[in-house]
Amino acid sequence: MLPLRDENPHPPGFKPTVTYALIIINVIVFFIEVAYTGQFFEFTNQSTFSLFYNWGAVPNCVTGASVLNIDFGSGPQSISCPPEPYFSLLSSIFLHGGLMHLGGNMLFLWIFGDNIEQKFGKMKYLGIYLMWGVAAGLIHIAGDTSSVIPAVGASGAISGVLGAYLVIFPRARIQTFLMMGFIWRMMHIKAKWFLPFWLIFQNLLPYFIGGFGIAGDSVAYLAHIGGFVVGLATGYLYKKTHSSEFMYGTRYGYRPDY
Repeated sequence: MLPLRDENPHPPGFKPTVTYALIIINVIVFFIEVAYTGQFFEFTNQSTFSLFYNWGAVPNCVTGASVLNIDFGSGPQSISCPPEPYFSLLSSIFLHGGLMHLGGNMLFLWIFGDNIEQKFGKMKYLGIYLMWGVAAGLIHIAGDTSSVIPAVGASGAISGVLGAYLVIFPRARIQTFLMMGFIWRMMHIKAKWFLPFWLIFQNLLPYFIGGFGIAGDSVAYLAHIGGFVVGLATGYLYKKTHSSEFMYGTRYGYRPDY
């Protein structure tokens, strides 16, 4: 299920400048990675190793280690943790492992981030977005504090966006390209069905079936799940504290587009 856009228009005159800025910053950082590693589609060389261990969130470093003992098949080696490992919880949000990793994350941020920005306000949205990313990173680290594999990517923060979107805009329709074997079709799926499907089939099932935390395809499922749950809680708090926005238009308290 590939989302293409949501049918959830902005108020007249609103521009989601923070969402656009986050996308631009991620793209700029990606091209810095390309210049540093000399790779594009997937970062796998020694330069990537150095980059991710200095700026990615390494659980063992964040939880207090100063030196990592690693062996990825070429023999054991020791590397030092960065002097400020907690900063990596922020810096890792803007790093990606390759073009597809970046493209998938930015597609979801572009589709779902603008409406959350409009609801929360620009500066609050920026702060909460970064908070979602840090919280997702901490939840990922809690799943295996001894892991020496760096976690990178905006997906934890974007999972927070998705969780909040589900609570605030459950009735918004998502234009989705569905691929099931030989069946390819365009569908319009409400967020209350699309986003739980994404959580269950792309995160919960792989997490429990594929081997907790980071499974065979090197996806930090626990960060996605944790970010989504924190986003749900944030969306719920927003809805409780802004109940007047959701209490007019129908007898049951919801506007038709919610």
